[in-house]
Amino acid sequence: MHSHQDEKTTMTEPLPYIEDVQKLTDAKEISQAYMGLKDTNRLLESQLQSQRRSHENEVEGLRGELQSLKEDNNRQQQLLAQNLQLPPEARIEASLQHEITRLTNENLVSTPALLPLHATCVVECCTVISEGSSDVELFHSQELHSDDPKEYKAYRISMLRRMVDLMEQLEKQDKTVRKLKKQLKVFAKKINDLEGGQMDVSPGQTTDEPVHPVNIPRREKDFQGMLEYKKEDELKLVKNIILELKPRGVAVNLIPGLPAYILFMCLRHADYINDDQKVRSLLTSVINSIKKILKKRGDDFETVSFWLANTCRFLHCLKQYSGDEQFMKHNTPKQNEHCLSNFDLAEYRQVLSDLAIQIYQQLIKCMENILQPMIVSGMLEHETIQGVSGVKPTGLRKRTSSIADEGTFTLDSIIRQLNSFHSIMCQHGTDPELIKQVVKQQFYIIGAVTLNNLLLRKDMCSWSKGMQIRYNVSQLEEWLRDKNLMTCGAKETLEPLIQAAQLLQVKKKTDEDAEAICSMCSALSTAQIVKVLNLYTPVNAFEERVSVLFIRTIQTRLRDRKESPQLLMDTKVIYPVTFPFNPSSLALETIQIPGSLNLAFLTRV
Repeated sequence: MHSHQDEKTTMTEPLPYIEDVQKLTDAKEISQAYMGLKDTNRLLESQLQSQRRSHENEVEGLRGELQSLKEDNNRQQQLLAQNLQLPPEARIEASLQHEITRLTNENLVSTPALLPLHATCVVECCTVISEGSSDVELFHSQELHSDDPKEYKAYRISMLRRMVDLMEQLEKQDKTVRKLKKQLKVFAKKINDLEGGQMDVSPGQTTDEPVHPVNIPRREKDFQGMLEYKKEDELKLVKNIILELKPRGVAVNLIPGLPAYILFMCLRHADYINDDQKVRSLLTSVINSIKKILKKRGDDFETVSFWLANTCRFLHCLKQYSGDEQFMKHNTPKQNEHCLSNFDLAEYRQVLSDLAIQIYQQLIKCMENILQPMIVSGMLEHETIQGVSGVKPTGLRKRTSSIADEGTFTLDSIIRQLNSFHSIMCQHGTDPELIKQVVKQQFYIIGAVTLNNLLLRKDMCSWSKGMQIRYNVSQLEEWLRDKNLMTCGAKETLEPLIQAAQLLQVKKKTDEDAEAICSMCSALSTAQIVKVLNLYTPVNAFEERVSVLFIRTIQTRLRDRKESPQLLMDTKVIYPVTFPFNPSSLALETIQIPGSLNLAFLTRV
């Protein structure tokens, strides 16, 4: 029993020693692993520092290359400035020699050599980052019992920041490389262009103008002055250029007649591809859209004037490029190349001419509505010459409710409105001959309305008022001279009013006076002359009224006249309008379409 217990004791006593030995062995392995990880981190840090120094050297080298390139560009600009003062032959030779030498020795050698270096740098950096990330993760997973975890965390954050900075620098470096590659291509293209220019000039050939290969608009030289559009874009075309185009907005900055030119260039392409359906559809849409916008905004003078000018320009384009000899003789050879080749649009020209007449009549109506309220006050009631009408005609009471008393309109108001009409039409590019016809119609309305009111108002038929009217008419004539419109026929439309004013001022007693009146008043009818004489009112008590005998003498002398018995002039008369052919010198191939018109779907052909 005792011996058994001793054996048991002997078997259990070594167990504590074995456990101590095992602990010592584990601690030793952990210490070795820890030291190994520290060595790995030191190696990683050394590699990153080495890579950073290499990268900094590389960036410095690139900066030097860029600085050198800038200096070369500056030298090249100086050389070009010097070459401009040389003869053409020496200029070409010097430019070629300089470009070939510089690009061959520097850009074509040094710049491509940088590319493999950058690629290697990127690969190595990515490898280091990958390895560093793996090592850090390994270190983090194993070093759970680090003596100073805060120090390790700070070290890891610092290492990751350095990696991020390195990646940002590599991105900048890559951008620099791409920029250098683009410059290299530009210089290589210059060499090719210069070499080609040298081959085109024979040894004995000279040039009078400097050669600038870089600035040659290569695509423009083949432009045929046409605009292509898809059939489904036709509605968008007429919407943007007709229905939604505001004369007071976008159109103010356009060249005169640009919408007409654009529409005709679209029409030319439809004719070029021999698409009769497209031609017919476009012309119909244009005509209907113009009618639609005039129906919607027909009371706006600017809108009506704008589309009168553009309709006429479109009509002129159809004539100018029709191929008819009578119209082609005004063209340049290049313009004759742009003539329509497949369709005869003479019938559509007639339709457009009819449309232009309708627009012209609408313009006259707008103009009349604006002028009508100004005429009586400005031409009759307002005293342009102060003091002339100071003495009121005998037996008449003051018209307290007259427009003149309110001071609404004066002669200056009428002249300012005439200036506005004229300025708007010129801005829209209205044909000069058409402007003359519009002005003639304006002056007819002014003369007719003034004379009619004179014939209906006794207070206006006096000697002083005759002088006032004559002065106002002279101001209108002066306006015509300032606008170079004296030959348009406008002055002649004022002749009845001029003669009525003279009739108020001449003597009206003897037979000789009657003879002079009959000879002078050729533009007035007998009824109008008699009416003025009957309404004539003396300005003071010393002046006599026109006698009944004198008026009968006038009637006797004028009884053989063949004229209308109508007393008042017809203010609604509109003179027949014509649209003389007015070719344009503007080359279609030079027309640019502003982005404000929203016509990006059109393609220049």
